[in-house]
Amino acid sequence: MSFWTLRHPPVDRQGRCVGQSALDLTVPLDEAVGEVLKSAPFVPERLWSSDLPRCANLARALAKAWQVELVLAPELREMDFGSWEGRHYDDLDREDGARWRAWCEDWKRVAPPGGETLTVFSARIDAWLERNQPGDRALLVTHAGVIRALEVRGGKTWDEAMATSHPFLGWLQHELTSA
Repeated sequence: MSFWTLRHPPVDRQGRCVGQSALDLTVPLDEAVGEVLKSAPFVPERLWSSDLPRCANLARALAKAWQVELVLAPELREMDFGSWEGRHYDDLDREDGARWRAWCEDWKRVAPPGGETLTVFSARIDAWLERNQPGDRALLVTHAGVIRALEVRGGKTWDEAMATSHPFLGWLQHELTSA
């Protein structure tokens, strides 16, 4: 199975733990849309997006420009960091230091309080893939964590996927042997 992902526009993280938090874009949406339309390697026939605003707003504008149907998919959201969502890393270290450090040391197995483990996060994306089977002319507008999970599904280790840069508004083709 071959399909493409597109990372959402840049957001204002300000040293915060951000997974499913709503954040303001740091560029105007119309500029982001223009950049994507210029860099597009093809016009998608199928378009899915995370339902979080930083992805969904871009995807809505792209669907209109390309005149394709858009399906919003909560399964394509970034990892859920639970009660740490939107909090500054320094505050987490100061106020929830033991759990924060435990997660930093073993992020592949430990869940943030009220959040997802990497296993649960990956299973959510795998289940979506199995149900939807995107194809060659499909585009998923999503988040860096989802893109990395797809890279792991394609054969990279988590360490390799985490070391790979995924620029905002960057396109990436994925080749998976099965869903």
